[in-house]
Amino acid sequence: MASVTQAQVLVVQRQSTQEVKELLEQGRSLVETGDYGGAIAVYQQAANLEPKNASIYSGIGYLYALQGNFSAALTAYRRAVALNPNNSDYQYALGYISGNLGNNSGAKEAYRKAIQLNRGNVNAYIGLATILTRLGEYTSAQWAYEEAVKLAPKNPQVYELRGTMLKRQGKSKEAIAVFKKARDLYEQQGKFDSVTRMEATLRELGV
Repeated sequence: MASVTQAQVLVVQRQSTQEVKELLEQGRSLVETGDYGGAIAVYQQAANLEPKNASIYSGIGYLYALQGNFSAALTAYRRAVALNPNNSDYQYALGYISGNLGNNSGAKEAYRKAIQLNRGNVNAYIGLATILTRLGEYTSAQWAYEEAVKLAPKNPQVYELRGTMLKRQGKSKEAIAVFKKARDLYEQQGKFDSVTRMEATLRELGV
């Protein structure tokens, strides 16, 4: 009797896995066409079939974030983290969403966890430095910034972040030099919207 039950469970699992695979492929196709709402609905069907699959909830959270629905994104990422708390990327996403919702303490905690899980997660250092700057914790923000520079010395976001921190501290001369560095790196990478943003910031500083 037990072997029959086990066989039935295995059959259900195989069917579920195949159905989930098809749903995920359908969801990806909808994402490619820009139908995020449709993709979310499909991914939610997949989550109902595999409620312990953290990556599905992460995908749902990501799509909600793209839509600007950070509250729904937070719920999805919290579910992903609950299922897989040792995933640095999920913790980073939780920090990013929390920060966008104005929950700086929650963002700070999540970014720190992301870094503890993966010391090479440069985005987590950038996120943490951003939140610490927002909180006025400049010494800790400086540490996070320096770690980010070590990991990604050619990442313009790192220098833009540093410039923002210096600007808030009233260190305009130092901020100008760092913003120029960010602008040049953005230009080298062909990110002209960001170049325009840096030039506007430099004009504010009298350059």
